[in-house]
Amino acid sequence: MNAQTLIKFEENSMKIDQNVALQVKKAYSYAKNNSEIHLSVLSKKEIKKLNQKTQMRISGIRINKLIQFLKDSLFVSPVNMVLHIDPFETTNKNNNEIGQPAVGVSWTQANYKKFATISGRQELLILKSIHFVASGEINDSINGVIKRKINCDKSNYIYGDYTYVYIPPNVLDCSCKEISFELKEFFTPSQLLLSGLTTTSNGKPLITGGMIHIMAYCNGKEVLINKEENIEVTFTTIDQSFDVFYGREKSNIINWKQDKKAEVELIPFEMEEEMEDGESKRLKLLTDKFGWINCDAFVEDGPRTELEVDLKEPSKKTYARLIFNDIKSLLPGYFTNETKSKVIFKNIPENKKASLFVYELISKTQIKWAIQEINTGKDKEITTLNFKTTNYQEFKKVADKIW
Repeated sequence: MNAQTLIKFEENSMKIDQNVALQVKKAYSYAKNNSEIHLSVLSKKEIKKLNQKTQMRISGIRINKLIQFLKDSLFVSPVNMVLHIDPFETTNKNNNEIGQPAVGVSWTQANYKKFATISGRQELLILKSIHFVASGEINDSINGVIKRKINCDKSNYIYGDYTYVYIPPNVLDCSCKEISFELKEFFTPSQLLLSGLTTTSNGKPLITGGMIHIMAYCNGKEVLINKEENIEVTFTTIDQSFDVFYGREKSNIINWKQDKKAEVELIPFEMEEEMEDGESKRLKLLTDKFGWINCDAFVEDGPRTELEVDLKEPSKKTYARLIFNDIKSLLPGYFTNETKSKVIFKNIPENKKASLFVYELISKTQIKWAIQEINTGKDKEITTLNFKTTNYQEFKKVADKIW
């Protein structure tokens, strides 16, 4: 059992006043992650002064008040709180008597009855567990969506700024003669940041060449690509080989999973003879899947480090992202406490120059943000951030200078 922390109330008071709230917050914030906090609520003076029945009543009410405060103010999950009864001393010292409940035995009906009838002061055990939650959220339409109406029985080309998609005749499984096709592109730092996107595969950092999201709909329902058929996606700004990763959204983040069987090749520009550099290429992918597609490569193995960021004020809408200057990689920050005021970056490549972006989308035209230059491995903790509120254009201008 961990050492107890006494939460001092005013005598005979059962109110969570400012003083009590401060004591609870300190006890919780000072405790180490994944540790147990043991709170008691009766002082020695009260225990000496009050009879056992009154001790049971007051401690019970205070503990219930603390549980509600922890849930509402510190966002502690009920599953991480356990009611504990400290039994009153008895003259019988046998461990199997009511005074000291049996431990390490099967819970027979008789044993349970003994446990349920214990007389004692109520206390509270709290498990301060970390549930890493990615900061921010996916907002994949903020950069705009390219929408087209296409016919299933004809060849179709859909052009974006960085890609184009070729859909051969009769490769889509749909009953509609005309379907709706959507293309979203994410290639620049600002496009990734504003959309809440990152480049990790099961926590491992990736180098991205660019990512897209493509979908087709028939009367509002998703359309699939026919079995053993493919569509073509050409990445016009990618001139080197990359692996293909497909993404799945979960808990505010997209996890990218490599498809080792994907058909990818570098092809020449159609007007190659007019290019100054005859070796210029672009990447073409044959795919039988819609959804999130990313051209990536794993960051080379090497030393890894962590970075902690103190946001000072809680905010559920805050995004925290780390962008590397010499590799096209963008890592998510994870909230480490219930108030969402602290963020950690894990599995960071060491000895790299990077830019820490912390930002909040205030409205459709304004963004609150701060940027901090980082030397990974040397900088372990950031406690001061200088925020400003501007329009999106200024934010984009700064972000897009990184790559």
